[in-house]
Amino acid sequence: MNIRILFVEKDLTTADLLVPSLEKKGYEVTAAHTLRQASGRARTSWPDLLIVDVASFGPRGYSVSEAIRARLDGVATILLLPEGHDSVGSSAEAYMTPPFTSRRLLYRVKKLTGALPSREIRAGSLALDPDRRILRRGQTTVQLRPKEADLLSLLVRKRGKVLSRREIMEKVWETDYLEDTRTLNVHVCWLRAKIEEALGAPRCLRTIRGVGYRFDAPEPGADSARGNTATS
Repeated sequence: MNIRILFVEKDLTTADLLVPSLEKKGYEVTAAHTLRQASGRARTSWPDLLIVDVASFGPRGYSVSEAIRARLDGVATILLLPEGHDSVGSSAEAYMTPPFTSRRLLYRVKKLTGALPSREIRAGSLALDPDRRILRRGQTTVQLRPKEADLLSLLVRKRGKVLSRREIMEKVWETDYLEDTRTLNVHVCWLRAKIEEALGAPRCLRTIRGVGYRFDAPEPGADSARGNTATS
């Protein structure tokens, strides 16, 4: 399994120095220089590891890094800090101070990625591969549309929690425009057709009237009788 790294830096000068060494070791590295760009990159290829050059964002560095981590559901993170700073106040798993050498960064990357779990997300009898957009439920395998996979990934990661329509639109479609949410409604219907036993009485993807949606994991083994493959 190739390890995917998202490198976020405002001007990308440090990234230009360090990324080649990471790529030589077989890591897949994507660079971004804004919060919005980082979110977009993550939707194309969800990262296993986040590296943020806090120093490049100046006084906003820590808040930027935490905002990116929140968008990525707390993915493992390495912070590159200004000289004389430490990681107090940050929830990152590791940090570095200057000099930022390839050898030091590779050591930390290897240490963090060595303990990474599979990218497959499990919830009860469901198993979702968000990168390949493949959903397994019991013996059934379904190929999801891109936004279906993004939506289900968000819901499963936040299972048991009520997500507002605004939060879903912001994280999946990157917009806070709520005048027309038919796109969300359609994607919810598509997902229900793939994961629910009875469309008229959804037990997994529940509507919370006036608020949004909540995902509850289906019971393991509930689909043992199914044994076909479907595509959308």
